[in-house]
Amino acid sequence: MERFKGRWEKYRSLVEEGLDVFLPPETEYPQSLYRAMRYAVFSGGKRLRPVLTLSVADAFGTDPKVLLPQAVALELIHTFTLVHDDLPDIDNDDYRRGKPTVHKVFGNAIAILTGDALFAMAYKVAIAGSLPESVKLRILREINDALCYRGVIEGQVADIESLQKEPSYEDMLFIHTHKTGKLIEASVVVGAVGSQVSEDKVARMREYGRKIGLAFQIMDDILDAVGDEKEVGKRLRKDFNRASAVRILGLDGARRKMDELVSEAVEIVDGVLGRRGWFLKEMAEFIRDRTY
Repeated sequence: MERFKGRWEKYRSLVEEGLDVFLPPETEYPQSLYRAMRYAVFSGGKRLRPVLTLSVADAFGTDPKVLLPQAVALELIHTFTLVHDDLPDIDNDDYRRGKPTVHKVFGNAIAILTGDALFAMAYKVAIAGSLPESVKLRILREINDALCYRGVIEGQVADIESLQKEPSYEDMLFIHTHKTGKLIEASVVVGAVGSQVSEDKVARMREYGRKIGLAFQIMDDILDAVGDEKEVGKRLRKDFNRASAVRILGLDGARRKMDELVSEAVEIVDGVLGRRGWFLKEMAEFIRDRTY
């Protein structure tokens, strides 16, 4: 576990440096926008998605720094989704990562524009760096599909609409694999595509990403039901009227489903990467065992 934590911190440090380089300073006009963007981005967080991109590249023998712009772009997009998700008309959350949400600090209008700016900037960052232009174009398509073609936005809409009905298991799967899972899946795929590996390996790593993405959201549902609010850093006990895995499968059923997904994800990485995939295998186990 110490080796895993040390490697994560190595990747995380790279991401933090990249974010600082690509984001405009707070002193630029209009200062309110850039202050809000930096507040949103640098308010903590695991950096799971960019860490996945860098670690997949590393496992395939590619220098992680080569994919740093693309990893940063994924974190900017993830932050955009959080800023908008926290707004009063969606989840209406006052805290994120233990700190007041962007709209609570800067107001609703600036929060909306902050999310818009993070989203737009991500595309500029995603085409930076030394990757071949054809590879960058494919990465852009992957990111776009993860957002708005059977992706995050569709998942968010389905999540909102699930409040108006008794959600089914199929509703839960669609919401979880799209609202949360698609961007995690894309983060894995970007690392593989950026390493220019075979299509078969890209497809297998996509399956890994799908499984850990679903497992991640199921664990979020479990934490919402039984987690420690101070440790998680946001309001809990709020998803019982949504299409949560705990509501539909029960706590034990949700844990069994998550265990199944994690075991399958580890098996995939073992088949594709063997020992070189040790970090990705431990990542799947971290997702299952996390408390925040």
